[in-house]
Amino acid sequence: MDKKYFGGIDIMKNKSLKLMSVLLILSLLLVACGQKAEQGNAEANPMQYVAKEDLKTSIESDAGEYIILDVRKVEDFNTSHIVGSISGDVDAANKGGDDAKGTENLKVALKEATGNELGNSDSKYALVCYSGKSYAQKATDLMLEMGISADQIYTLEGGMKAWEEGGDDYKGLLE
Repeated sequence: MDKKYFGGIDIMKNKSLKLMSVLLILSLLLVACGQKAEQGNAEANPMQYVAKEDLKTSIESDAGEYIILDVRKVEDFNTSHIVGSISGDVDAANKGGDDAKGTENLKVALKEATGNELGNSDSKYALVCYSGKSYAQKATDLMLEMGISADQIYTLEGGMKAWEEGGDDYKGLLE
């Protein structure tokens, strides 16, 4: 039996059979690659939020319920930040993929706030970023990796944008 024949069909001359073979191989490759990509994409850690009204009340009452970590770029923190907040810039981690630098900045901020670079187990942390999304998510992920419990980490809902849009009562609590 000639090797190029399969069941009496000349595989090399049958264009539709060649096309079907190529399509089958490509589809198998796409499925296999798609499964690997899905396995490689870790799901984001869930975030919990604190409303700007609740954070404002905590600040005004001097209750100290939250340690406020501003995780925006240090330049933006220096321009304007919520009273009593501490800079924990995670830009290098969020935009540049340098998690070590983001973690280092958070540890410095936590040490300034609590005396311990890993914070303390009885504190609640309010993260302030631009809009309550990517920078806060990165800071949450890094803090969880540092061993801080998820139930201690809150994100200011809407971030600094929502705070600034809150009117004069909120703008009065900016430095």
